[in-house]
Amino acid sequence: MEARKDFLVIHDDDLRNFALQKAAEYPNFAFKACSSWINNWKSKHNVTSRKIQKLVSKRAVRTHEEILQSVHDYRRSFKELASSFYPSYVWNSDQTGFNMEIISNRTLSTKGEKRTYGFANSPKNKVTHSYTVQYIISMDGDIIGDAYICFQVCFDFKG
Repeated sequence: MEARKDFLVIHDDDLRNFALQKAAEYPNFAFKACSSWINNWKSKHNVTSRKIQKLVSKRAVRTHEEILQSVHDYRRSFKELASSFYPSYVWNSDQTGFNMEIISNRTLSTKGEKRTYGFANSPKNKVTHSYTVQYIISMDGDIIGDAYICFQVCFDFKG
């Protein structure tokens, strides 16, 4: 259970090794962890082999508490560092993007329909083009310079 909590990949051989390690703590206990024992144990504990649907990194496995602590540590170190500068000298930049037309990629339809189409006012342009806007803002709330605007970024949707 501890290994799965960390999303580690576990096989029957791993289960056998875990059981043999535990059995080794009892020197007079003859135990082999044969395949029938493994199958019975899996059945009793409602464990089965399943297809992995998504692989995640170690970073994604962090607990909620670890993430909150990391945020707290970052904010504290940022405030310490930023206090050495005038607020007008501490800048933040971020961008946002939006499509000319937003279309869902799913719709309700009848079962067995051969092809499912969706309507867009301009399927070749509005759905595949987006705008990007980016500002630079100082810590004291002033907008620095001009806004960066990028029009009509084209995405090539194939498939």
